[in-house]
Amino acid sequence: MATPVQVQGLTGAVAVVAGNYFSVALRHDGTVWTWGGFSGQLLPAQVPGVSGVVSIASTSGHALAVRDDGTVWAWGSNSEGQLGDGTTTDSDTPVQVLGLSGITDVAGGAAHSLAVRDDGTVWAWGLNIYGGLGDGTTLTRLTPVQVLGLTGVASVAAGAFHSMAVRHDGRSPLVVGRG
Repeated sequence: MATPVQVQGLTGAVAVVAGNYFSVALRHDGTVWTWGGFSGQLLPAQVPGVSGVVSIASTSGHALAVRDDGTVWAWGSNSEGQLGDGTTTDSDTPVQVLGLSGITDVAGGAAHSLAVRDDGTVWAWGLNIYGGLGDGTTLTRLTPVQVLGLTGVASVAAGAFHSMAVRHDGRSPLVVGRG
């Protein structure tokens, strides 16, 4: 049985997330650190170009960060537009997700991403093969589109091909896509 060990070179972490071959940490000072697949480093390295981060999320191949100004930044695999920058080009450094502001929560699926705006609406982008973006189509989206008919949302989660949301009123979770 393996024994837990402290991550060398990283202190002050307030949140951690993990992908398939990488790990990401958010420090108390709003900086983001990563090690493994993105950087190829065994020791954590600060993610360049993003600061003032208040929350992070990851999935198998990409990571997301919400800054204190409500913008979303993403990096990693982008084969299906899951970085939300209008391209399908992978990025080792964070790129701003286009058209989003006032974001309070993010989540990532296998090749799609989700965000909750401060008005309770949900936005989605990336692979949509089973309708997991909730926009009434199965079209892949390279930039965020609003999830139809979904308001009053507090938080989101994503599986490989589906998306889930919990409303502020605490009613049963809602799901779209194959999951």
